[in-house]
Amino acid sequence: MIGRNVLMKEVDKSSLVQALVKWLNQDGMIVLAETVSRHSQRLYDLLNRAWVKPNLYEKLVAAEEAIYSVASDSMVNWDVEDLRTAFEKAGLAVEITQERTQTQMYITSNLLNRWFTTSETTVRPSYATWLAKNLKQEEVETVKNLFHRYLLNQTVNWNNTIAIVKGNLV
Repeated sequence: MIGRNVLMKEVDKSSLVQALVKWLNQDGMIVLAETVSRHSQRLYDLLNRAWVKPNLYEKLVAAEEAIYSVASDSMVNWDVEDLRTAFEKAGLAVEITQERTQTQMYITSNLLNRWFTTSETTVRPSYATWLAKNLKQEEVETVKNLFHRYLLNQTVNWNNTIAIVKGNLV
């Protein structure tokens, strides 16, 4: 079995791995490539520190890093060792490698609008919604304006960490 980001947003990763194992032939293997959000691109890193007042930059960093420590968020509340545990619990011998990738991303107005929309109807809170938990509304607006001013219609380097997980029955 081969998959990409099968477990990334899954609340109960162990149960899903156990369900996949039931479909695995005795000599088969599960290979998943999972984006490890906890170790991937931070939006504040796209801004040049010189563009932001020092106090606001430090607050922005702290506010964004807080996103990656939310214990109830299944997209960020796990790491590679959690994947290892899920595979081993399902009776699989597991091998995991991590790869840092860098791609080019073009920053469009649609992307910025998605990041800075504060609608309650979205499946996942937006970047602006997360920031608003730790920043004043005018600070969020300042950050939004900085992104629009300096990043709109620009191509940036986008970093990700991918865990390649290989598991086979013991």
